[in-house]
Parts: sequence; structure tokens; C-alpha cells
Amino acid sequence: MTIEHRRGVVVLALIAAFMIFVDGTIVNLTLAQLASHLHASRSELEWAVNAYTLSFAAVMLGAGAITDALGAKWAFVAGLLVFTAFSAVCAFATSMLVLNFARLVQGAGSALLLPSALVLATASATDEQARNRLVGWWAAAGGVGMAAGPLLGGALVALANWRAVFAVNVVIGIPAALWSIRSMPTTARGSRRLDVVGMGCATALIGGLVFALIQGPAQGWLSPRSRHRRRADGHRARRLHLGRTVRPGTSPAARRLL
Repeated sequence: MTIEHRRGVVVLALIAAFMIFVDGTIVNLTLAQLASHLHASRSELEWAVNAYTLSFAAVMLGAGAITDALGAKWAFVAGLLVFTAFSAVCAFATSMLVLNFARLVQGAGSALLLPSALVLATASATDEQARNRLVGWWAAAGGVGMAAGPLLGGALVALANWRAVFAVNVVIGIPAALWSIRSMPTTARGSRRLDVVGMGCATALIGGLVFALIQGPAQGWLSPRSRHRRRADGHRARRLHLGRTVRPGTSPAARRLL
């Protein structure tokens, strides 16, 4: 691998880490426009942010094994294509259902992209010191992306609208994918067999756990106190409704029956 190829691989890996983490926070600045343009409810707006996190956490557990099975180059290309394609779907979405589904798949693509980017970046190192330095740069790129998300999101929303937040991923992702396919060196595949069933079960388990953590505060946890509170609220609402609809001439005995 030439020095130019090494530098290109490192730059691409750093850009991928930046894009992955910036997309987790940049959407927060679009929520007001999403509520106005797509008539989104509060729950739908929450899922515009949380769907990405849910699928990212669920798929990440098996992403390393997939990277070993496919090879880092093709895992990177696959993750980048999924991320870019569904960023385009988000940019052209006409309903919150389509947007949230695209965010869910976008998070899965990010989970596949992240470990393969790290493998490619460290594979271009010539010694242990250079490898450690590249890992530090890769982690820093992700941290900067997470912090820069709100700033970039605010700028894009102010200059254009919420669609630009997703369209910028397409502008960066297409040339990056083309360069990766043409010029990125192929890495060796792992010899270990991919455990599809185990990976699927683990993904479902992590996804269910993250889903519970996301929805728990909104839906209420399954505790006796929560159930009692919901039951009491229902009784109060029923009494209020009946108190408003009962006729003025109704006797006290009839009121008690209601």
C-alpha cells in the first residue's frame, strides 16, 4: 500500500467516525421543523432521534463478527452504502413513518461502518506507535462529531431546512463509497464461521433492552405504583366525564350508580 493510499484510508475512516456520531445529535435541531412540515406528534419526534440509537446499539454487538466475515473493506462499503442510501430516504421523506423507518436502517448501517473503519485505519499503520496514534485520532473524530452535531444541525436548518441535515450525508457518502470500491485495499477475512442465529438473538436482546430504556420513562415502568397511578387516573377521568355529562335533574342515588 502506497503512502497516498494509507492517507486516503485514514482520512476516510476518520470521516466515517465523524459522520456516524454527528448523526446521533444533529437531528435534535430539526425537530421543530419536522413537527411543522410533517405534522409529527411528540412520540414520532422522539423516535426520529431514538430509532437511530436503538438500531445502532442492537447491531453493534454483531458488527465486529460481520466485519471479520466480509472483510473490513466490504463491510465498510456495505455500511457506507446503507447509511448513505437511507440518509437519502430521510432527506426525501414525506411522512414521519418513512423517516423513522429510514433512521432505523441508517443506524444499522452506522453500526456496521464503525468497526470496519477502525480496522481499516489501524491496518494502514506501520508500527505499534502509529497504530495507537490512529486509534486516538479515530476516537477523537467520533467525539468531535458528537459535540459538533447541534452546531452543524443549527447551521444547516438556518441556511436551508431539515432535509439538508440528511442530504449532506449523501453528498459525502457517494464519493466516499466510490473511492472505497475503487481504491481501498482488500483486507483478509477471518476464518471463524459467522453465528447468524446467535447474533440474531443477541441483536434482538440488546434491541429489546434499549427499546425498554427508551420507552420506559414515557410509557411507565411495570411497577405496582405505576399501575396504581394509571388506574387512579382512569377513575378520576371517568368521574370527571360523568360529572360533566350527567343531567341537572338526576337524583343523588342515580348519580352514585353512575
